[in-house]
This record gives sequence, structure tokens and C-alpha cells, in this order.
Amino acid sequence: MIPSLEWAKKYRLKVTRMDHLYKGFLKSKVTELANKHIVDPIVETMRVHNIHRKIYESVVVDYVNVTENGIVIRIKSEFFSEDGFDVALAREKGTEDHMIRPKGKANGGADSLAWIQGGKKRFSAGHMVSGLPNLNLIERGIEKGEYELQQALNEEATKWRREILK
Repeated sequence: MIPSLEWAKKYRLKVTRMDHLYKGFLKSKVTELANKHIVDPIVETMRVHNIHRKIYESVVVDYVNVTENGIVIRIKSEFFSEDGFDVALAREKGTEDHMIRPKGKANGGADSLAWIQGGKKRFSAGHMVSGLPNLNLIERGIEKGEYELQQALNEEATKWRREILK
């Protein structure tokens, strides 16, 4: 409720300014807080689970949209192998047991797979590998950090409004 006509006249420009700047403030602050309360903990969890550096370094706030109905935040993690396989998605959602084969010289690769195991060089023309477990680190990180993000955003928005109305 507006206390008086004088109050309304005094604060009219400040309220107009706040209304004009609020959406930009929210977008910027949501990005900052999503990184702090969601992305950073996801990255740390990935490190603890020995996820490849290129995967956890790809976790970012990709998109923030502020509307009258709420705020949409998209967290993205992408890391593709040379042949286009989404390794980040495989680590998040898991894979089935599957066959791996060399590309072959005709496709710019080798005719056999090679790796070092137990100090010995190993070769294979292709073999079955165990699937990866479904970790859902990003999904769980979002669920875990969502409430903290909401609380922090409410606090920051209240501080911001008070500062504008001083």
C-alpha cells in the first residue's frame, strides 16, 4: 500500500528505474548464483567421481530466461569424441555394454586399438566393453542446489530493491 501521495511522488522515479532494470538484474544475478550453487558443486562432485576434466570443464549455465511466469535456467555439459559420440551424456545417463572397434586406416584411424595395461602394450581388432553406470550427477546437482539458489536470489533481490529505494 502506498503511504501517501507525497511518498508516491518522491519514489516514482525510483520505482520506474527499478521496474526498468529488474529483468536485467535478475538474469545477471541468476547466472551468478546458478554458477555458485549449482555448477560449482556439480563440478566438484564430478572431480570426486574421477570424471574426465574435459567433461567437468564443459558444465556451464547455457541459458537464462526471465519471464512473468518464472525463470528458466539451462545447465549444459557437452564433450564429444572425435567421431561425434557425446561422452558427457554417456557419463550422465550411462551406457549399455557395447562393442568398440578401430576406425580403420580407410577412415583416418588405425586397423587395431592400442593401449597400455599393467605396463604392457595391448592390441585389439575390437572387443566388448562394460557399460558406464548411470551417475546423474548433473540432475542431482540441480535438484540439490535449486532451493539454495532460490533462497539466495530472494535475498539478493530484496537487497537490490532496498538499495534502489534508498
